[in-house]
Amino acid sequence: MGLDITAYKNLKVVQNPDLDEKGYPINYDKEWLPGESMDWSEKEFPGRGEGVDSKTVYTYEDSFDFNAGSYSGYGEWRRRLASFVLGRDIDEDDDSYFEECEKKETAFWQLINFADNEGVIGSVVAKKLLQDFHDHYDKVSEYFEKSEDDYDWYMGKYEDWTTAFEVASNNGAVDFG
Repeated sequence: MGLDITAYKNLKVVQNPDLDEKGYPINYDKEWLPGESMDWSEKEFPGRGEGVDSKTVYTYEDSFDFNAGSYSGYGEWRRRLASFVLGRDIDEDDDSYFEECEKKETAFWQLINFADNEGVIGSVVAKKLLQDFHDHYDKVSEYFEKSEDDYDWYMGKYEDWTTAFEVASNNGAVDFG
C-alpha cells in the first residue's frame, strides 16, 4: 500500500453522467468524480482544490499516474523537501514543519502541508506548485545529491510530482488516493 496519485488534464463536465447505486461514474475508466475525498481535503486544507467541484463528474483529455511511495516513504520525501525549503534538518518526530512551511509560504507549502492519503489539488494550486518545482529543480537536485539518501529515488519522485502538476495545471487536478 501507499499513496497513489492521478493527475488529470483538461477536465470537462459530463452532462447527465451514468452513475452506479453509490453515485460513482459507471464509466470510471473515462470519467472522474472528486467526491468525498475532495470534500474532506477542502475542509482541512481550504482552497487547494480551486478550479474543481467535488460533486461534478468530469471527463479528461489525458491522465498521469504514479505511486508517491509508501505512506511513510512519501512522508519522508515530503519532510526532506521541507528541510530543503526551511534550510534546516527536521527531526522525524517533529510535525511542526507542516504549519511552519504554510505560515512562511515557502516553496511547495501547498503540497508539504497537505494530506498524505486523500484529497484533490486543483489547477490553480497546481500551476503554483509547478512553478515551484521548475524554479527549484537544480537546488533540490544538489540538496538530494549531498544527502546520504537514495538520490535516484528522491529525484524520481520530484520528477513525478513535476509531471503531475504539469498535467494538472492545464485545467486539471491532482487526485490523492
